[in-house]
Amino acid sequence: MPDVIIRKAQLDDAAILVELSRQLGYPATVAEILKRLETILSQFDQQVLIAEIYGRVVGWVHTFTAYRVESSPFAEIGGLVVDQSFRGKGIGLELVSQSRQWARDQGLGQIRVRSNVTREAAHRFYQRIGFEQSKTSIVFSMQI
Repeated sequence: MPDVIIRKAQLDDAAILVELSRQLGYPATVAEILKRLETILSQFDQQVLIAEIYGRVVGWVHTFTAYRVESSPFAEIGGLVVDQSFRGKGIGLELVSQSRQWARDQGLGQIRVRSNVTREAAHRFYQRIGFEQSKTSIVFSMQI
C-alpha cells in the first residue's frame, strides 16, 4: 500500500468530492458541493480532510462539532467515503484517526457517526475500529 497523504480540503477539490459523494449515493453538482464546501471551510468547528495517493484523491471525511441543549458537545462524522477501488486498505481508518485527533484538539470527549441501516459493511467497519452502537433512530424529514 503506497503512502496516504491526509490534507485539508480546498475549494478546488469540489469536482472529485462530487464523484466520491456519488459512490455514497448522494448525487450533487460541482456548484452544489462548492457552495457547501465554502460554508464548511469557513467554520472553525468543522473540517473536511482529503486522502490522496500519488496525487489522486481517494477519500474524504467531514467532521463537525455537534451542539445540543441536552448534552455536551461532541464531534460527529458527517460523511466518510473511500473510493470503492481503494477500500479495505486502511484509508478510512486513517481518515477516522485524523478526525478523532481533531476532536481531541477541539476539547471534545466523544466522536459519533450515523450510518444508514442498509450500510452493513460500514457498520462492520465502524465496529471493527472501536465504535459501539449507542442507539437506533428513525430520521424524519420535511420539505420546507
